[in-house]
Amino acid sequence: MQLKGGPRLLVTDREGALYLERARVHVEGGRIVYTITDDDLAREFNIPHVNLAVLFLGQGTSITQEAARLLGEEHVHLAITGSGGSPMHMGALTTYSATGHFRRLLSIYSDPALSLMSALAVMRDRIERMKTIGGKAAVVLFRARETDGLTSVCARFDAEIANCRDVRQLLGYEGDFSKGCYREFGRMAGLQAFKRDAGAGPVHDAEPQGPETARVALANRLIDHGNYLCYGMAGAALWALGIPPHMSVFHGKTRAGGLVFDLADAFKDALVLPLAFHVAMAKKTETDPEQMFRAKLIEAFDDNKILAKAVDSIEAMLAAAEPTGSTKV
Repeated sequence: MQLKGGPRLLVTDREGALYLERARVHVEGGRIVYTITDDDLAREFNIPHVNLAVLFLGQGTSITQEAARLLGEEHVHLAITGSGGSPMHMGALTTYSATGHFRRLLSIYSDPALSLMSALAVMRDRIERMKTIGGKAAVVLFRARETDGLTSVCARFDAEIANCRDVRQLLGYEGDFSKGCYREFGRMAGLQAFKRDAGAGPVHDAEPQGPETARVALANRLIDHGNYLCYGMAGAALWALGIPPHMSVFHGKTRAGGLVFDLADAFKDALVLPLAFHVAMAKKTETDPEQMFRAKLIEAFDDNKILAKAVDSIEAMLAAAEPTGSTKV
């Protein structure tokens, strides 16, 4: 069987992501399309698969074998998700990826000191993107006159990691940084008592809750959902560069997909937190808040060129642990 030469566009040159729910993905006249049926009315839309990096298949979505084959030929990353679950990632095994990045990572993965250096590089990108992307979003979405609190959280984390001795210590510093970011965005959104409750799921209608409790629960659900979408973007960047997602430098050497979580740290908080708190505090509309949040986040992926930034973080992660002047392969 003769394989195609590979995708026509690099992952960094593509639009970010498309999320589908209750749709049927199939091939029609050589085009990949998805069909949505509402009240016996079927509507069909094109999927620009040549210019797409990640296709998220949500609840009630099916895909035909032919459509999956064409997506694989164009190196489109599939992530199947729904009900707040972490995406199941899929990528074509027949599309060649160069092994240079994998070989550079191999020595880093097996050396705790080098792993720490790589992890610190990701954390520095995380700080910079929180100050720029997150800070800008705070001004726009919350009409914040100042973001000194957020700047202070970033400065403290930056100072702490400058003298970090090992990954265990870094985990402690990272936890404090995350709590500081939650606190600042909660304050700007008017949720002073916000507490992160990852994976808690929806609050049932029968449970007694006030308006603030409901908003806190919604913000937590949106953060979970946004993080999962960011993991899909990080997974696509790693897959495009031929790097196995389980070769973690930070989040645990035995955790499945650990490198996906490592890389997503470089951008997810800066994108997800301002949007999650903003949507959670918005007035009720006919639009489902999760759909609204998801649309805004996927738009933010493209506006901020997140796939390109994820690749930049991978390069920084690898370069940080290599001797100056070393030859890259």
